[in-house]
Amino acid sequence: MSEDVPVSHTTQRYSSLATAYIQLFGNVERAEPEDYHLITHWVQGLNGPVLDAGCGPGQWTQVLHGPDHPATGVDMVPEFLEHATANFPGCSFQQADIAALPFPDETFSGILSWYSIIHTPPRALTEVLKSFARVLEPGGQLLLGFFAGNRVEAFDHKVAQAWYWSPEELSFRLSQEGFEVTDTVVRTNDSTRTHGHLLAIRR
Repeated sequence: MSEDVPVSHTTQRYSSLATAYIQLFGNVERAEPEDYHLITHWVQGLNGPVLDAGCGPGQWTQVLHGPDHPATGVDMVPEFLEHATANFPGCSFQQADIAALPFPDETFSGILSWYSIIHTPPRALTEVLKSFARVLEPGGQLLLGFFAGNRVEAFDHKVAQAWYWSPEELSFRLSQEGFEVTDTVVRTNDSTRTHGHLLAIRR
């Protein structure tokens, strides 16, 4: 498979499917219970602004938002942002590329990247991780969800081409950009793909 699928193509595909996507995934009640527990527990340990990088319809941004950790969501899909702004008024949303986040250095105490890198070609992941590291404060935490595999490998996703990542390769990539991985989890859900997530701290 080619790695040359442009970001604009993926954005257009999500825009065209936005209504159906929101119905399927735009409510945390449809999420895996383990994911909900993980994310709610993780954010309670943060003190300061939190970023939902690749927020989609904003359902996780709402979960992250609290008095001690106000949440901002960014995404490239206008329809998702319109839905998020209308339904989760306590949060802040804006259109942005996660590889070029429009925030000052060291803005956030934590970043949630929940399946937001799955369409990022391996050659482009470095810029995304650099962007995350730049806007995280020292000691800030990254929680990153992804499709786990034995190796980096492209596959046909229903929306646009996506990639499996091995936890070992993702951990190495993160270490190259100033992160220390503190936990790695892989599990099989009731689906054809394996879930993975990493917890990392910006050194």
